[in-house]
Order: sequence, then structure tokens, then C-alpha cells
Amino acid sequence: MVSVNSSAAQAIPGVILVLTHENAPRLKTQEGERAVLQSNAVAYRGQFVALVVAESLEVARQGADAVVVHYEEQPHSVVLHADSRDLYKPEKVNPGYETDTASGDVEAALASAAVSIDHIYTTPAEHNNPLEPHATIARWSSDGVTLYDSNQGSHMIRDIVAQAFGLEPERVRVISPYVGGGFGSKGTIHPHVILTVMAAQVVGRPVKFALARQHMFAAAGYRTPTIQRIRLGADHDGRLTAIAHDVVEQTSTIQEFAEQTALPTRMMYAAPNRSTTHRLARLDVPTPAWMRAPGECPGMYALESAMDELAIACGLDPIELRIRNEPDTDPETGHPFSSRGLVACLREGARRFGWQTRDPRPGVRSDGRWLVGSGVAASTYPTRRRPSSAIARIDREGHCSVLIDAADIGTGAWTVLSQIAADALDVPLERVHLEIGDTLLPRASLAGGSMGTASWGTAIVEAARKLRARLEEV
Repeated sequence: MVSVNSSAAQAIPGVILVLTHENAPRLKTQEGERAVLQSNAVAYRGQFVALVVAESLEVARQGADAVVVHYEEQPHSVVLHADSRDLYKPEKVNPGYETDTASGDVEAALASAAVSIDHIYTTPAEHNNPLEPHATIARWSSDGVTLYDSNQGSHMIRDIVAQAFGLEPERVRVISPYVGGGFGSKGTIHPHVILTVMAAQVVGRPVKFALARQHMFAAAGYRTPTIQRIRLGADHDGRLTAIAHDVVEQTSTIQEFAEQTALPTRMMYAAPNRSTTHRLARLDVPTPAWMRAPGECPGMYALESAMDELAIACGLDPIELRIRNEPDTDPETGHPFSSRGLVACLREGARRFGWQTRDPRPGVRSDGRWLVGSGVAASTYPTRRRPSSAIARIDREGHCSVLIDAADIGTGAWTVLSQIAADALDVPLERVHLEIGDTLLPRASLAGGSMGTASWGTAIVEAARKLRARLEEV
């Protein structure tokens, strides 16, 4: 960015402030996209380069239109290519898995396989777009700053804001009892939150910032596009002898995010020779982030498409192929599965859908202009729990209060946690008062990874157990 002229915007009645890199407060920590308005460098299209604060949304938009910015075009790269010479191996893939894995001799097994396939599968960038917007209100006082923010984990937001503005965490309060949709994008902090806190600090008044729909394609994370090469080798009976899954995806030039795309391939099917790899391209684009089932969503699409291709090559029913390659233990670690019901699920699904009577040939049935067919795909997703804490109280009238910094992103946390508390405390549901979504409450895991209810519910049950034990002593 060569220059920014905000004089016309500042002259508009109702405009309070125009923040740019020239007058924005310096942040104590500057990392990736959160280093907003800290320099004149522009790392990607859609980056915030100025912020207009006004008495109304309409005046703010008018002011934003009046800001004049001049840029100098520089060499840039914004398209993912599998043959890029700048691909590199990240140290880990999200959230901390090994980047590559290998066992056996994949190349030799593929070369000697009775049947083999070698295909490229691609997925485009995908953008989180919850109906409920990303929105933040920031209000400073002598005690610090309070944020009313739409997020999937208030304590995480609190900690990052505290670091960015050089505050003790206790001087930052984040309130988020009702979130709406998130789909992962509200699981990490984005530049608008920092901008809102910054603007409120400068003007000395509460400031509200809600991302517009067009912002969702640059300022709130997204799933990286992927280029996936899958090679499968099998014997004459369709039993896999080799699996190779090589992934190319993108990150930004200012912060690394490596999606764990090949992770499910490491555990889905048995094969003595196996390898998975991830390579990144640093591009002049926004930083990818979490979006619903990172890794499993694009990775399972490619693997299951490849399994269907192999079924055709082997002359096997695609369900039968999957059953023949069901592992007895985790193929990567050798550990036993705590539970695994894929074969039973495939067989029951086939029974219910009349699988055996279908015509497996593609393009032979139609409904008007639409081709109609049936197919099968499997998937996996991890079961996790994260440390969480809760407080359970009871008053003299038998009314119970349960406090935990959980987040309800439309998954029914308000209801299910109240039900868990009622069961654990052995009281009617109407006697339970639940409080969530506030950093003044006990710290809990964020809402993500399909682990919220298990993590929060466990903490509530433990708090209830201790409360009941205490009551028995009285």
C-alpha cells in the first residue's frame, strides 16, 4: 500500500474516527492476520486496510467508500498448483498430527499389485457462512475491556485479546451466551475482533463491528483447496496391498495452517504398505482455518472416490471391497479400536436401501432431465474430550445453579447441559439454572471437534458428584 487518504471520510458528519496503519495503536503481539493495521504491507485481497467508526452503520459505510487507497502491484501467487517448486513440508498438520507417515514398501507393492489405480482428486476452497454474523461489541472501562462477541470459545478469545493489548487476562471479559452458527470459523479469533477492541480504545466509547456477508470470503477463515493423489494396489481378491495418499494444499504467507487431509486414510482400511504426505504452498491469500471436519471432509471424499474406482477395476461390489479391507486394529498404530461398526453399518445400509437389486451401471436411470443412481461412501471422525471445569451450587430451596464457559452454536448446549445437570444432581429439570458463555465462568473447552457435550458434560457430572458428596456430609 503506497498511501491512504482519509480526509474526505473524516469530513463526513457523523464520522468519529478513521483508523489506518498510520494512526492505529501498536499491538503488543503481532501474529498473522491479527496484526491488523500494523504496517502498510498487504498480504491478500480482502485484508482490512482502514476502519471507519461512525455514529451509524450507514455513515460508516459512506465514510469507508470515501477513503482513498493507492497500491503498488507486486509479484504475487494466488493459485494452488501441484507442481509448484515452492511446496514445503510443514512440521505438523492440524492440530498436531505427524505430517507424513510411512510403513512397508509402497512403491514396490504398487508395482507388483494385480490391480492398481492412480488418480488425482481436487476440492475447491470452501467458506464458512453461518447465517448469524461474526459480530463484536467492545467497551473499555477502568477495569479493562468487555467484549460481547459471537464465538465458539470465550476464554480463547480473552487470552488472545489480552496478549495483543498487553493486558492481564483478568482485565478482559468476553460474553457470548448465544452464538448461532459457527462451523469452525468462530473457533478462532479474526481481525475484526482486534479492530473492534482497538477502535473502542481510541474513541473511548463502545464500538460494534459485524462482518458483512462479503467479508466472509476473506476475513473469517475458510477450508483450503486440495489436490490429492491417491494410489491403491490390490490383489486379485480386492484386498489392498498398498495405499498412498499425497496431499497438496495452501496456506498464507503470513501464518501457517496445514489441514490434516490425509489423516483418515491412515486408519480406514487395512494394507501392509502405506504412506501419507502433506505439502503446503505459501500463497498471497487469506490464511485457511477450521471449517467443519477439517481433514476428514476433503480427505474422505478422495479416499472413498478412489475405493469406488478400485472396486470397478477389481470387478467387485464397492461395499464388498470395503468389507474385505476392514482392519482388525488401527492400521497405523496397531492399537485396538474402542469401537468400530463400519461393517455392520454397511451391511444394514445395503439391506435397507435394496443395494443388491440396484443396477450398478452409471447413467442407466433417469427422472426427467436428472440422472438417478445410488452409491456408497464411508467416513470416520475422532472422538475427543478436552479439559473443562464447572461449578454446581444448590440453595436452601433446592434450586441448582450450574456454571461453565460452554458455547451453544446451535447444537443445543443450553438444553443438553441442563438435562445432564438435572440427571447428575437428581433434581427436576426446572430446578436447574444454567449459565454459559462468559469468561467469568469456569474455563471450558471450545465448541468444536464434536467434543463439546462430552467435555462439558463430564465436568458438570464431576461437579455434581462433588456437590452431592458434600451435601451428604452435612
